Amino acid sequence: MFTKKQNILKYIVNEKINFILNLFLFLIFLLFFLKSFNYSFYWYEAFKAALKGNADHIFWDFEVYKCSAEFFINNQNPYNLITECSPSKKPFIHNYPPLTTLFFIPFTLINFFWAKIIWGILLIFFLLIFINFQRKLFQTKIHYLLYFVIILFSLDKTIIYSFFTGNISFILQILIGISFYFLSKNNKNIFFIIVCLVSFFKFYFLIFILCPILLYKLKYIKEIIFSILLIGSFYLFNYLFDPILFANWLSNVYKASIAKGYYEGFGIGSLNYIISLFDILENNKIIILNKREYYEVAFTFLYLISIVSIGYFFLTKNKINKSKSQNLKLALSILLIGICIPRLEIYELIIFVAPIIFLLENFYNYRQDKNIYKIILNFIFISLFLLNGDSGITYPFLVFFMFSTLFFYKKNSKFVL
Repeated sequence: MFTKKQNILKYIVNEKINFILNLFLFLIFLLFFLKSFNYSFYWYEAFKAALKGNADHIFWDFEVYKCSAEFFINNQNPYNLITECSPSKKPFIHNYPPLTTLFFIPFTLINFFWAKIIWGILLIFFLLIFINFQRKLFQTKIHYLLYFVIILFSLDKTIIYSFFTGNISFILQILIGISFYFLSKNNKNIFFIIVCLVSFFKFYFLIFILCPILLYKLKYIKEIIFSILLIGSFYLFNYLFDPILFANWLSNVYKASIAKGYYEGFGIGSLNYIISLFDILENNKIIILNKREYYEVAFTFLYLISIVSIGYFFLTKNKINKSKSQNLKLALSILLIGICIPRLEIYELIIFVAPIIFLLENFYNYRQDKNIYKIILNFIFISLFLLNGDSGITYPFLVFFMFSTLFFYKKNSKFVL
């Protein structure tokens, strides 16, 4: 038993430790905001230039969509390099199925400046809706303005950078995030419709259709099978629409995802690390393979199957499954399925931010009396802000965070908001 004097001394020590931790956190956030201000100033200048008529330095990925649509309506190959068409003269190629090009045809009716203005307004609209749905989904207690700032600047400002690229993944990821809200409310049809629509543009987003299995086991297996058949039919129809264009699309997907010498990198996902592993093995003459791309893809699938299998065990075979919080399982499912996207790009990290914030907020509320947990959580929270979304450690961080959280809740499912 502690004496009264010992209790007072313990309280004073804890308060000093808390003060030091909070001061440390404040200084880190101060550095973060200074860094963010400098970063934001650059984009402010680019945006200001765009309003004056020079929109070459924003929405460069959008140029691909508009140029490809212009090629398409002029009976040219939409999968050619867009260098001559693009205002920024970037050597990009179109990576989406032929029929998705129809979505961008209305933008061919106006010049690049006004097309980018409309595209920017559309992106802002989706972003505001996304933040609103994420707050409702995870029932956060964080003030709306603070939550907006956290979402905006997490993972080294992933969302800000993604916005200025103008990549359609910005919208696709937001739609996926919104679909989880409807899934949590048992509006399964809206969830499957959104996932199917998103998968029409990027087929690997079909992987999010596995989330209902992690949450409800085989309850929605019929809907999952139907969605897979629907998406398969869409790609079959793309082939029947124009086999040559379909072949050109597959060629561009190969160039952008696997082939060396076309793009500088392979994203930050599992595919990047598996390709690097094969490079090391081949450079040291441990293995020499013909058509090694097939082995890389095979290893990637084995890795993804392993991740999903482990996640399925944790989410359905232990205390997490008995938890009263569906949001906990949903957040863990989103992280688990998200890290299974083979070629993650910085604009495909949007889906990770809100679940991580929810898990940290949940964990922190139940462990706020433990200084060691404060240190760990502050470190993770700071990392969430300062990690460069396009760096080599982002993916390992996400995998580590996901699995460490799974292990924690395996035996501590009572710690739920």
